[in-house]
Amino acid sequence: MKNNVYLKSSFRDIKASLGRFISIILIILMGVLLFVGIKSVGPDLEATGNQFIQQKQLSDLQIISTGGLTQKDRALVKQLKYARVELGYSFPYLDKANQKDIQVYSLGQKQNHLTPTKGRLPKKSSEIVVDQKLASKKLKLGSTLKINNQQLKRHNYKIVGFVQSPLYIDNDERGVTTIGDGQVDGFAYLPKAAFKTQAYSLISVRFSDLDKMNAFSTAYQTKLNKKTDQLRSLFAKRAQSRKVELQATANRSIAKNEQKLQNQQTTLTAANTQLNQQLAALTSANQQQSTAGRQIQAQQATLAGQQKQLTAAKQKLTAAKTKSANLAKPSYLLNDRQTNPGFAEFQSLANRIDAIANIFPVFFFFIAILITFTSMTRMVEEKRKEIGTLKALGYRNSEIAVKYILYAFLAAFTGVVLGVLIGAKLLPVVVFTILKARYIFTDYPLHFYFTPIVLATIAALIATLGSSLGTLLRDLREKPAELLVAKAPKVGKRILLERITPLWSRFSFNQKITYRNLFRYKSRMILTILGIAGCTGLMLAGFGLKDSISAPVEKQFSEIMHYDLVVTLNAKTNAAQPNAAQTVLKKSNAVKHTLPVFSEQVTFKKTNTTDQNANLFVTSNAKKFAQYVTLKPAGKSPVKLTNQGAVISQHLAELYHINPGDHLTMQLANGKSVRLRVSQIGANYIGHNVYMTAKYYKQVTATSSVANTYLVKTNQHSLEQLTKNLHKVKSVIGTTSVKGQIDQQNKTTASLNSVVLIFIVLSGTLAFVVLYNLTNINISERMRELSTIKVLGFFDNEVTMYIVRENIILTLFGTLFGFGVGNALTWAILKLASSDTIVFPLIIHGTSYVIAGLMTFVFSAIVLIATHFNLKHIDMLAALKAND
Repeated sequence: MKNNVYLKSSFRDIKASLGRFISIILIILMGVLLFVGIKSVGPDLEATGNQFIQQKQLSDLQIISTGGLTQKDRALVKQLKYARVELGYSFPYLDKANQKDIQVYSLGQKQNHLTPTKGRLPKKSSEIVVDQKLASKKLKLGSTLKINNQQLKRHNYKIVGFVQSPLYIDNDERGVTTIGDGQVDGFAYLPKAAFKTQAYSLISVRFSDLDKMNAFSTAYQTKLNKKTDQLRSLFAKRAQSRKVELQATANRSIAKNEQKLQNQQTTLTAANTQLNQQLAALTSANQQQSTAGRQIQAQQATLAGQQKQLTAAKQKLTAAKTKSANLAKPSYLLNDRQTNPGFAEFQSLANRIDAIANIFPVFFFFIAILITFTSMTRMVEEKRKEIGTLKALGYRNSEIAVKYILYAFLAAFTGVVLGVLIGAKLLPVVVFTILKARYIFTDYPLHFYFTPIVLATIAALIATLGSSLGTLLRDLREKPAELLVAKAPKVGKRILLERITPLWSRFSFNQKITYRNLFRYKSRMILTILGIAGCTGLMLAGFGLKDSISAPVEKQFSEIMHYDLVVTLNAKTNAAQPNAAQTVLKKSNAVKHTLPVFSEQVTFKKTNTTDQNANLFVTSNAKKFAQYVTLKPAGKSPVKLTNQGAVISQHLAELYHINPGDHLTMQLANGKSVRLRVSQIGANYIGHNVYMTAKYYKQVTATSSVANTYLVKTNQHSLEQLTKNLHKVKSVIGTTSVKGQIDQQNKTTASLNSVVLIFIVLSGTLAFVVLYNLTNINISERMRELSTIKVLGFFDNEVTMYIVRENIILTLFGTLFGFGVGNALTWAILKLASSDTIVFPLIIHGTSYVIAGLMTFVFSAIVLIATHFNLKHIDMLAALKAND
């Protein structure tokens, strides 16, 4: 009976202080929600990708070759254990009728399964399915798509469906090509029966032993890299035999054509001899001007034309022989999923969200725990008289403690359960809903992750049960008589400001009270400042992330790169010499200036450090090159190219711990490794770049650099027509628009902005709850003091201002301190979010400080308005009555 009554009193206490109970639940809920929720988003994204890869049987690798692929290449790949191999066709096609650059593929059976969004998959060799992105009035179900290509048996195909391909997970990104304007607009798939060529275009490889591995994990990438290295080694040996095969095929064709030409020449010679004989007979009879003679002369003219064509054909055959004799070894390219359009960005998004989740929610949760700890401690302190009464009535310490443990447990349990459910099942859904417009994933699996849930639960229990037990253990050691007497208020002391007489004498009475109270209760002042600073810092960090995430694009393409287009030529063309591409650039009104440079992909290697790919730029005119690229680290003077070494990007130097004067090993595109001296370090935010003069390049590589690239400055006109004209030139193998790169990077950062917005909203909500809780604690601790000044004749507004003045000062200092916390928090998150290929500089705009500060003061004002109505209804008699 006794215990039942005591238990009922516990629930009455909850009902009596329902506002505080709910506020504790809300604080724990938001802390757990954000911690568990954001820690779940990254793994859920990876789970989505893994599930998609399994469902669509997405290839681990795709192999392409400049010499085509055969069954022998397939057999070579099959030598690797667990390898599942599928041969296929692929080629780029410019659809002039619809002005679209289309990548055409053969339909696979075992890998890279398509998802029809409308219609069905092809059943006949005359049917085709098209990228859903290409659907239009011209390209619709039942319409005909014309593809003129020598690899196909026919030219017209009926569109029977629109599909999504697992090779293109990003709805907007389709990659680059060497035709049209250089950007792929979409893809199409045909049955293999529609192709007539013997050599295949690509090999899709999937390893069964990697199926159950997380495709985004380091372990998976390490294992795949080992298999890739094995394949590279096999194909390095295969290149020579494939060259011999190509030469043999070419020589057979040449021999066949040579025999054909020889037969034609024999026939032509015989016909010519016969005509000469006929003409000689007519000449002896003086009838060369007769009708028969004119006919013979006409036939001789025809034979002369045929002889001319035959001679040209022989010359082509001779050139073909020379080409066959000088045929280079074919190269084999092994591309993993990272090269698929949009895949690397998706993985990067998951990694960055995971990196952000390691700092932002943890700090958020820390603030929530701090306030919860304080609230629970204060609640137990308020019940000192009740604890003393129960001890005097004979209740055991354990029986007394149950009531407060139950209160703390119910608050923690409710907050944790709701936080876990909303965090794991709702917050990721909000993020995925935002991302659905960008990616083709239709199903986002949601999971509960053990580690963050356990950590959140332990932290919540420490904040509630831990604080309650700590205070109870201290109070239960006291005697009932001591507990029944209220604690004496803190002794007033002279504060530092009072010792500055000229300043103190100018303060009003109310101001003096405010400053005395602030310094009298230092712990409360520190707690309030910390709470407000934490919330302001969280909001500012949210805005700072939004500002900083978009900064690399702006800085890279406005402060560093000052060109608009990159035109890449084939190895046989010297950009420094007159050529067809140069002619097109000179004739275009959109082009202002061009600079020929040598450019290629290089790899940096160092023991115990991950290999890094970089773009190498070599110029013979360092002064002019400075007008196209500014090599300027943040806050430093511009870096100049010299013949004493190379300039590498700042992030590359940090990864390899390189300082000016150090050396680094660089592997060229042809596989040759050279020792590079780093003369200076330049700024770079996206990717890695290396710059050097032509003279230094020749010094370290022992070869001269032949310009193969144009850096182009334009008049900001549309480059569509210019790129189309350039792609018509045979020597141009590709164009890269800086605007296209900017758009792609902006799409990637836009995905993170949605997550950051969630941070800002939750941080603002936490700020409001924290301010409300701290203000209530402040009032409850000073109920006798506030009642006293009301009894002394203070009006309601004056009593409110008694609290408001203190809160304004604490909010001001907390906000200013919060700006520093926000900067440190943003810096830490950006450090973790930055990857090997992108650097996020710390950028927080002035408007972000203003908005974060205003939000803090607005929440404070709302809380104080609510406080005003509470203070109007203070029970002065109950607060001031004697305790004995």
